[in-house]
Amino acid sequence: MVKLFDVDTSDKSHLVIECKRSYSGFEKYGVAMNVDHLKTSVSIDNANQGSAIKLIKVAPCINNYADAPSKHLATTNWNIFRSCVIPEKWTITDTESVYNLTVLEKHPYTTQTFVPMGRLADEDVFIVNVAPDKNGVPDYEKMESYIFKGNTAVTYNVNTWHSPMVVLDKTTDFCVVTNENDVPEENCVEVFYNPGIKIRISKVE
Repeated sequence: MVKLFDVDTSDKSHLVIECKRSYSGFEKYGVAMNVDHLKTSVSIDNANQGSAIKLIKVAPCINNYADAPSKHLATTNWNIFRSCVIPEKWTITDTESVYNLTVLEKHPYTTQTFVPMGRLADEDVFIVNVAPDKNGVPDYEKMESYIFKGNTAVTYNVNTWHSPMVVLDKTTDFCVVTNENDVPEENCVEVFYNPGIKIRISKVE
């Protein structure tokens, strides 16, 4: 990962991003891979002698490293991320939880897919924070945040600004598939925010 620059957000205390409990709008940034969400919008085949259904080509796995300045080839890799809760980034009350986001990153030449492991299908597991690009940097004031459950994997589009994974309640493992070469600045670049950007999760009644 390569740090691009720091952004002073000390005059943005009014900026609070509300976390969504729906998939609406996420298609701008990637694919929320959930069977019930996708099965009405993609092709489906029977598979495995009728013991399964196959949702076909629900998300891409794109490798654009041929367009990178170095021209160094990339391989498609499965990695495992063990993501931990960072208590000092959270402010929790009876009515809401607020996360202090301090970094956004992007992968300029590849998609990236996160598949949660070991969490219940119907529990809130992780938060995805995504922002549109504006002249090569995140338009962080237009950031959107989503809560996803244990039955949902996420693919980020190529060149999509997003936060590192934010997990809820406990340490969570993710299988992650992406393309990588040997040039750090072509794999991942980061922008840091100080003191940060507030992401608010309202408690479910």
